[in-house]
Amino acid sequence: MQWSLQDYLVAFNMLDGIGPKRLAALVAFLGSLENAWHATYSELVQVPGIGPRLAQQIIDQRRLVDPLEERKWAEQHASRIITNLDKEDYPYWLRELANPPPVLYVKGQLPKQLGVAIIGSRRATQTGKSQAYNFAHRLASYGLPVISGLAMGIDTQAHLGALAANGFTVAVMATPISIVYPPQNYKLAKAIAASGCIITEFSSRSQTRPGSFPLRNRLIAAFSKAILVVEAGQKSGTLSTVDAGLEIGRDVWAIPGDIAHPLRKGTHSLIKQGAGLADSPEDLLIAFPQVSTNLADDLDHDNQLVFKYYLQGYSPEKIVELTGLPVQQVQNLITLIEIDGLSNCSNDHRL
Repeated sequence: MQWSLQDYLVAFNMLDGIGPKRLAALVAFLGSLENAWHATYSELVQVPGIGPRLAQQIIDQRRLVDPLEERKWAEQHASRIITNLDKEDYPYWLRELANPPPVLYVKGQLPKQLGVAIIGSRRATQTGKSQAYNFAHRLASYGLPVISGLAMGIDTQAHLGALAANGFTVAVMATPISIVYPPQNYKLAKAIAASGCIITEFSSRSQTRPGSFPLRNRLIAAFSKAILVVEAGQKSGTLSTVDAGLEIGRDVWAIPGDIAHPLRKGTHSLIKQGAGLADSPEDLLIAFPQVSTNLADDLDHDNQLVFKYYLQGYSPEKIVELTGLPVQQVQNLITLIEIDGLSNCSNDHRL
């Protein structure tokens, strides 16, 4: 059966060692996707970036690859394959990347607009988890997609917060569409796919390696108009998402915290370098068309403080301590916030 150009892209994406850059080099040197696929060993070794070892790997692997079977495999996992040749379906904002993925596996519906990436440490503190949840809930309630990576810690809470607001959330994975990592998030992934979207560029033949996560992170950045770092160490892998975002002009924000805590070293460093300081979800709205903040618009200065600290995850007792306001005033406003639907957090998400 004859393959389409899209099928050749799917096939190349299934080869270990062939990423967007090497695929572009193959096509540029050999003239077409079809020529590149059927190239001999002697032709392959002449391609810049393709040495003898990789040339032989391509020859050995391609006899095991069938893009038509790959499409069937994707369907069996309730997903579909989109290539960068599918002009109407392929997200245009991914083309801003220096190395956009030639192939995407998608479960659910792609977002119709850029969203907010909420990212941070897998080993997040309870404060960080609460902040991620509350910020995601609030931003999703404005209709903004919440983008994250399905990891434990900050990512998990960001997805949960968006879902609790009946909002749209996107999980970008560093694994094939059939593998949820970590496995503890299987139910969460299922819920995301039902109302939002799960995306990966990794085929059924892909093995998850450390290098897969920076690749995933560049997609998180590309699907976002603003990137919010909740908690990150000085050398956190989270910062690769920030680097990818800066390369394509995304806004970067960070939540400040305890200056002595190692998981705030990265966020404070970002703020020193010019990232926006976010102490409420509304700070990020500067990157988006203005929307009504409902109750928050009508609050006086004291109640604005209560509202801000509540969304940051502080308990009523802590808010009383921070603001010096009467306990009854704080409790009354929190009741109004919950009735108005501005937060859907249980006590488990507040400190």
